[in-house]
Amino acid sequence: MLEIGIAGLPFRSGNKGCEALSYSFLHLLDQAARAHEKRVRVWQLTPFPTRKWIKSGLDLGRVRAGYAPAVCPDSVETDCLFYLPAGGKILFPGKLNRLKAVFDFTAGDSFTDLYGKERFYARTLVKRAVEKKGVPLILGSQTIGPFRDDQARGLAARVIRDAAAVYARDGESQRYAEEISGRRPQLTSDIAFALPFEKPGKRTGARVGFNPSGLLWNGGYSRDNQFSLKADYRAYCRQVIGALKDKYEVHLIPHAFSDNMESADNDLAAVEALHREFPQTVAHPGLPTPMAVKTLIAGMDVMLAARMHAAIGAFSAGVPVIPFSYSRKFEGLFESLDYPYVIHGAGEDTDQAVRRTLDMVENREKLAEDMARGHAKTDESTAFILGELGRLLFY
Repeated sequence: MLEIGIAGLPFRSGNKGCEALSYSFLHLLDQAARAHEKRVRVWQLTPFPTRKWIKSGLDLGRVRAGYAPAVCPDSVETDCLFYLPAGGKILFPGKLNRLKAVFDFTAGDSFTDLYGKERFYARTLVKRAVEKKGVPLILGSQTIGPFRDDQARGLAARVIRDAAAVYARDGESQRYAEEISGRRPQLTSDIAFALPFEKPGKRTGARVGFNPSGLLWNGGYSRDNQFSLKADYRAYCRQVIGALKDKYEVHLIPHAFSDNMESADNDLAAVEALHREFPQTVAHPGLPTPMAVKTLIAGMDVMLAARMHAAIGAFSAGVPVIPFSYSRKFEGLFESLDYPYVIHGAGEDTDQAVRRTLDMVENREKLAEDMARGHAKTDESTAFILGELGRLLFY
């Protein structure tokens, strides 16, 4: 059986965007494996969860089960490969060396120091450790950068140069990676465009899906407008919903959530606050899998999304989408799809953002027409990625 490793692809996360990448990768890997009549064991590279282990009564099997995907294709089986962070180094067991390759997606958008140095180093040192072990590291299609700190930029550049293969999900990341490392990644789309879902049945009435980001609602992790938005995000949400609520059935859809309502990164807090203010909206709970969320989004007539993968879910399900951008990852990805209908949270004030959003909702048929070009590109990219998986793993 072929054995590979994955990193930055969680299956049990409250952030369904991160999970969307993980399940999409399994879906594509299954297609590639079946095409070559192979089976694959996937090892999840995971820091050893000491607290969970103690809480489980030292039952490591029970801990491992907590990382398993909710659904897994027949050609694939998964397990955990635990490592230990120690003194700025990453300690792996010997079995790492028998892996054919390690695919690292850094949760799609975390190969950057935008979210803080601690998060950057925790993820990047794992990449470097894999490379030093002589195991081929494949940087899956993701946003690369920016890196504001010189030391972080230097480490990222070394990782990129030494990787066995590098893929970027937007042109800006491709250009930036080449600028800092001298290596030009292969440009592809985000693999979450391939996430499976169920198409909705016929219905009446017009539905607007609204995905409010708890992270933006709370001003970022630092709670002080961490992403330097020019638009007041809370005011934007209230004004848009207030203008739509009497004409449309507005659905509030969380895409990243947890039981901790005090967390800065919890869409449910924003959903609950907005539903209290606008009780005629439909407030949805957190759903168990990204496939379930995408199926829900597929039933909307238009989707407003501040989470990248909520926007990707809508786009790939054929639902006209209006992303609210807080970083260049949005512009980079949607520009590469010839889809200009993005609200620029850092560049537009609240009134302008609200006005453009409402105009686009009313002209959603035009958005739907222009999505066709993007669908052709994502279909072509998915076919390319399948070919790359076959080339990297089965030849």
